[in-house]
Amino acid sequence: MSRTASARSRPLAEFRLTRRVALQWLGTAVVGFFVFAYCFARLLAAIRGEALEPIVIRATPPTVHFWLVVSLGLVALVVVLHEALHGLVMTRYGDSPGFGLGVSYFVLPYAYAETRGEFTRNQLLAMLLAPFVAITILGVAAMLVYPSSVWLIPLATNAAGSIGDLWMAATLLQYPATVRVTELPTGGVQGFAIYGPEADQHADGQRGPLERRPPAIFLTTVLAGAAGTLAVLVGLGIVAVLASLAFGSGDVVIGHPDGRWFLFRHELGVRGDAHLEIGAASVLAVAAVGGIAWTLAAAVRGGLE
Repeated sequence: MSRTASARSRPLAEFRLTRRVALQWLGTAVVGFFVFAYCFARLLAAIRGEALEPIVIRATPPTVHFWLVVSLGLVALVVVLHEALHGLVMTRYGDSPGFGLGVSYFVLPYAYAETRGEFTRNQLLAMLLAPFVAITILGVAAMLVYPSSVWLIPLATNAAGSIGDLWMAATLLQYPATVRVTELPTGGVQGFAIYGPEADQHADGQRGPLERRPPAIFLTTVLAGAAGTLAVLVGLGIVAVLASLAFGSGDVVIGHPDGRWFLFRHELGVRGDAHLEIGAASVLAVAAVGGIAWTLAAAVRGGLE
């Protein structure tokens, strides 16, 4: 936002990339990589007309090493394409962007494209979401043409690397399209400030009648709670498998595989290969319950405050 506009009004809200948020993004991105990889793997299996599970992990032959190197090369290209798409949309709505690499609070490494100026909510949403949407569409199209697992790691990496973009987009969607967005008025911290239209500002600079939209707040809170619940489930599954490998047989079963309630199974075969099976429907149900419970808890907490 211009300095003149900033001087005559106070922001409705500010988003700051604090150390806590950086740690949340990092943890969500790590868990998100496995979740997105599983989702893309299910899509690939459907394209091939095959069953995905049980997923068998065995000692990798040299050919698998080759395809792993190819996948990592594609990851590097995806990172470049991701930032280029950010920059392309920024050029459409603002000045020429700058590119670079950084580490937030020494915990969150990232590549970035940045530009300065004032944008509408929808313009910033387009900047944030373009890489996630475009690369996912391109990857799925590539899967349809050449249904190979080589696409899984690049697609999952791009989606997991978009966690921050999706997080900020969810924040923006809580406000109407009439708001304006700019960099924070005070330097030193990454983030953005959200301003209402001039007509919605009082003469003293206090907040006018423009408020966050309750339906969007409810939806983003439910999704945040569901994502957090899913992260906990994935984290517990990883810890359980590692603990069993270290101190037990390596077999982990959560729920009843042949019943209605089943979350996860990890079993070691006689040849040392691992067999994974995930109860996707039960996992999604638990995540949805967690999201609703989180929303209720937030509402109660807000009422008490």
